[in-house]
Amino acid sequence: MGDLKEKKKPKDYKDFITARPEPIIFLSEEQAAVIKEHGDIIRAMVGKNLTAKEVHALYWNPEKEKYDKTIKTVYRYLEALEQVGLVQECGHRKPKDSRLTEKLFCRTANVFLHEEKEDQPKWWTGKKGKTIIKKLTILVEELFDISVDADAFRESMEQYYEQHEKITMELYRKTPESEGISEIFSKEDLYGIKYLGDMVATLGVMLRDPELCDQFKKVLSK
Repeated sequence: MGDLKEKKKPKDYKDFITARPEPIIFLSEEQAAVIKEHGDIIRAMVGKNLTAKEVHALYWNPEKEKYDKTIKTVYRYLEALEQVGLVQECGHRKPKDSRLTEKLFCRTANVFLHEEKEDQPKWWTGKKGKTIIKKLTILVEELFDISVDADAFRESMEQYYEQHEKITMELYRKTPESEGISEIFSKEDLYGIKYLGDMVATLGVMLRDPELCDQFKKVLSK
C-alpha cells in the first residue's frame, strides 16, 4: 500500500526575509476602511509572505478563464496598503537557476484590532451572539444531561463575554510595553496569538469574577 500522505513539492525558490509582522496593531479609522476595501489581500497574507504575482492569483476567475484585476491594479492595491501601514515589503524571492528576484510582501501585524466605541453594540447581544448562545445551551444540556434555564444561561454568557473581551483587550494593549508578552506573541501566528489570548482571558474571568463562576454553577446544576 502506497504512502497516503501527499508529498510536498520541493520549492524551486528561496525566500530572503528582512522584516516580519508585529504581533498586534490597533487600527485607525483610515486603516479599518482600507482593510474593508482590500480584505482579500489581508486575509491571504495571514502567516504568509506573498509576491505580487501570488496576490494577483487571488483575482483569477476560473469561469471567465482570466483575471478580474490586472497586475498593474494589484501593485496599486499593494501600494495603497503600504501607505496606510497595513502591508510592508518584507524581503525578496529568488528562483533557483535565475538572477531575477521578486519582492515579498506581508502584513505589518499578525493581528489587526479595531478600537470599539463604548456605545457600540456588542456582538453577543446581536443576532450572531444570540444564535451562538442558543447553540451552547443545547450543547451543555446534551453533554451534562441537565435542563438549563435559557434566560439565566444567556445572561451569564453575556456577562462572561463582556469580561472576556475586556481582559483580552487589556492583554493586547499591554503587548507593546511588556517584553514578556511581546516575546511570546512575536513567535506566534494569528491563530496562536488569538488562542493564547482567549485562554488567558478565560482564566482571567475565573480569577477576577468568582461570583460569575458561582452563577454558572447554579445555572448549570441539575
